[in-house]
Order: sequence, then C-alpha cells, then structure tokens
Amino acid sequence: MNKTSTSLYEVLLGNFSGELEAEYLAEDDQVILSVLDNMQRILNTRAGSLSHIPDYGLPDMSRILQGMPGTAHQLLYTLSEVLLKYEPRLKRIDVILLEQNMPGELRYAIDAELKEIGLVRFGTEFMPEGRVLIRHMKQQQYLDGQAAV
Repeated sequence: MNKTSTSLYEVLLGNFSGELEAEYLAEDDQVILSVLDNMQRILNTRAGSLSHIPDYGLPDMSRILQGMPGTAHQLLYTLSEVLLKYEPRLKRIDVILLEQNMPGELRYAIDAELKEIGLVRFGTEFMPEGRVLIRHMKQQQYLDGQAAV
C-alpha cells in the first residue's frame, strides 16, 4: 500500500465513520482516518467471532477489566499485536496506559508510526458498554519526550 491508500471500505462508501466525506480531506488525513476507522473495527470485534480469522479482534474484555490493574500490561501487549497484524499501514505502535480517573476506567494512548506518513497519536478508551472509542489526537513528525515511538 502507498501513503495515499484508504481501505476498500472507505472507497466503496466514499466516506469515513461519522459520514465525513473523503473528497473534503487531504490525502494524508484520509489515510489517518482510514487507519483510525480500521483500528476501531478491529478493537470492537471479539476474537473468535470470525471463524475464518479466529485471532482477529480482542479477547473477552470483561475478564481483562475484572483483573485490572494486574491485567493492564497483558491488554496493552494484545492491543499492539492485533493492531500490527491486521492494520498493514502501521509500521510500529506504542500503547501507553493513561491515568485512570475512575475505578474500572481504562484509557490509553496509541502512538502509531504510519508507513510513509509519520507519527500519529490516537487516544482510546473503553466505553461502559464494552466498545472501544478511538480519537485522532495529533499528528506531527516527532513526539514529545513522554511518548516516543
């Protein structure tokens, strides 16, 4: 894939999640949003739900969340592995656990290096209904010292 490629999903629909139309975005922004949308699809799929790709998605989050904070590092490792495997535009990622403001809350940042684009930061959190919400936080050619990839 080159840096101007969005997924077939967005090409067919002509827009990104939230009905944001691709034609109004710069090519690099289209790729970033395409990666974000795909990451969100991956993280909101439970492993085993696709019989032909049994490791696509995350394991049952209720068990991991019940074991917090002891299971946090296992979760971060699992997130990294599944995203790198199923999002080919990611060159590397660093998943950073963020301060939890409420018991049972799970928030983390994903510093991702996209092939031919550079570093992008995504903020993520697990929602009460068990879904993962991902937001594009910032894009720059370098990151501050607290979150280097």
